[in-house]
Amino acid sequence: MVTKRQHEPESLSGYPLPAFPDKHPSRLDCGYDIRRLLIVDDDQGVLNLVAKMVSRLGYQATTTANAADALLCLADTRYHMVLSDYAMPHMDGYQLADQIREKYFGTRIIIMTGHRDPDLIDMLKYSGIVDGLLFKPFTLDTLKEKLQLAEDSYVRRQAIGP
Repeated sequence: MVTKRQHEPESLSGYPLPAFPDKHPSRLDCGYDIRRLLIVDDDQGVLNLVAKMVSRLGYQATTTANAADALLCLADTRYHMVLSDYAMPHMDGYQLADQIREKYFGTRIIIMTGHRDPDLIDMLKYSGIVDGLLFKPFTLDTLKEKLQLAEDSYVRRQAIGP
C-alpha cells in the first residue's frame, strides 16, 4: 500500500502566499506544475520537517517513505522536483534518481544525505543524474538555495542541449 501525504503551501509570515502559475511559464514547459515536489525519506520526522519547510517556500509537497512508493507516485502524478534521501532500504536515492531520469524527463532531482564520504559526494555531484546535493541537517535558506540551483541547472542543461 502506497502511503503518501499532501502538504499545502503555507506562509512564514501568516500573510497569504503570492499566486504562482500552475504551469512553468518558460519555453521549457513540459506540463509540470512548478510548485509540486515529491519528498522521499524513510525517516518520518525528516519527511514531516522537509514538507513543512518546502510548504513555507510556497511548494505543494507529497511525501512517501520509500523509493518504490515514490515511483508509484511519479507514475500517477507529474512532479516538478524530487527531494530524496540517499540512504534508504531496498533502493537508495541514487538508484531512484537514475530511474526518474530515465522515465520522467524534466523532473529535477535533489539528493539529501548526512553522509560526508568524498567518493559518494563525487559520484552524486558529477554523475549527471542528480541536479543537486543537500547535506543534512540544513536550514530553510539552504533548502531554498538548493531548489533554485537545481532549477537553474536544469535550465542550463536544456539550453546547452545533449
